Amino acid sequence: MAGGHIVLFVLPGSTGSARLGITATRRVGVAADRNRVRRRLREVFRHHRHALPEWDLVVNVRRSAVGRSYQGLEKDFLELIGRAARKLSRPPTGGSP
Repeated sequence: MAGGHIVLFVLPGSTGSARLGITATRRVGVAADRNRVRRRLREVFRHHRHALPEWDLVVNVRRSAVGRSYQGLEKDFLELIGRAARKLSRPPTGGSP
């Protein structure tokens, strides 16, 4: 799922708790910028980990995330988590195989 500043991939996990992976390529910016965004996203995850289902999450950082504050990244992350929860809780649609 794509948000304004990050892209979130979600898979049901099997470890008993939520896990996070973050990718930020060189296209995002210089190393200091990439590391700052990763630190902020890890902190967002840490603050909300207790409320997350048993999911494996991968966050791809977009270039627009570089100038974002902690609150901006948190808002984007939580919005995508909500969308993923709604999508994964829906029964599958479509016909019989």
